Amino acid sequence: MTEPPSDRYGLAHLSPVERTLVVTLIGRARDERRSVPFLGDPVPAALLERLDVDPGRVGVGGTVALATALRSVMLDRAVRSFLATHRDAVVVELGAGLETRRHRIRPGSEVDWYDVELPAAAELRRALLPPEPLSPEGARAHLVAADVTAAGWLAGLPRNRPTIVVADGLVGLLPPDGARAMLTALAGHFHDGELVFNAYPRLVARTVGAQPMMRRLGIPRGYRGFGFDQPRAVEALAPGLVFVDERFGVQERVGALSPPLRITAALFARWPAQARRGVWVVRYRFAGPHRERPGAEGRPGWPRNGAPRGPCPGPARWRARGRAGRGRCLLRPPATRPAGAGR
Repeated sequence: MTEPPSDRYGLAHLSPVERTLVVTLIGRARDERRSVPFLGDPVPAALLERLDVDPGRVGVGGTVALATALRSVMLDRAVRSFLATHRDAVVVELGAGLETRRHRIRPGSEVDWYDVELPAAAELRRALLPPEPLSPEGARAHLVAADVTAAGWLAGLPRNRPTIVVADGLVGLLPPDGARAMLTALAGHFHDGELVFNAYPRLVARTVGAQPMMRRLGIPRGYRGFGFDQPRAVEALAPGLVFVDERFGVQERVGALSPPLRITAALFARWPAQARRGVWVVRYRFAGPHRERPGAEGRPGWPRNGAPRGPCPGPARWRARGRAGRGRCLLRPPATRPAGAGR
C-alpha cells in the first residue's frame, strides 16, 4: 500500500460516516471555481490540497456541489442573523468536519463557537483547522470530540446563553434512532435559541446507502438516514422544539442558474413537497422548560377551544372528508373534534 505524502492527510482511519466530510468539502471547493460563486470561500480548496483524496473518485457531481454551496449560504445567513441580535451568543456546529463557517462569518470575541465532531474526524480538524481565534477580536473557539447520538456530550456546553445550533449534512445522515436521541437532547439542554439544519424527506433519507458516491466512502448499500416530510413532525419527536420556518434552495439567487435550472426552480418554488427534495433548510426555536405541552388544551399556540389559528398545519389526510366537512381541520383535541369528522 502506497503511503500518502508526509504533508497530506489520509482518510482511511476514519469511519464511513466521518469520511463523508469530504463530500461537502469538495462541493464548497468546486463552488469557488464557478464564474460567479454562490459561497465564494477559498479555504475549502486549500484544505482539499492537504488531503490524500482524489475528488474524481469520490464522484461529487455538479448538482451535489451546487446543493452544498447553496445550503452553506443559507445556513451562514441564519447564523449571521442570529449573531446580529445576540452578540454574546453560543454557536454549536454539529458534524463540523472541515467546515469553515467560523472563518467566513468571523464572529466577535463575545461569541463562543463549538465545533462538534466524532473523535477521529475531530483530530483531523484539529490538525488542519486549529481551534483558536482567527484574530484578537475573534470568537473563542472550542473543539468537542463526541458522538452527538450518545448521552452526556452536551454536559460541557453552556445552556443559559442564547445559542444557535447548526448542522450541515449531518441530521439526514444519522440513523433515525440516533437523530431522535440527538434532537431530544438538544431540546432538553438549550432553553433560548435556535436549531437550523438541512433536512431530507423520508424517501431521500431511506436511499442514502443507494447513492454510488456514499458507497465509495464505505456507507453500506442498505443504510437509511433520518428524514421527515413535514417540518412540524420534529415537534412531536422532540418536545421543546418549535418550528419557525423553512427555506428552499430554489429560492436562492435563481438568476445565477442555467436556463434549465431556472425553469425547474420556478416550478419547484410553487410546489413545496417537491422543493423539499432539493436543498431544504429548516429552523426551530428552543422553547425552554416552560413550554406548553400538547394535551387537553390543544397544540401549543392554539386557542383553548382547539381551533387552529390560520390554515390547518396538517396534511390533507387530517382534514374532514365528504361534502359537509371538506377542508375542516382535524388537528384538535378529541373532546372538541366536530362530530362525524372521521379519522
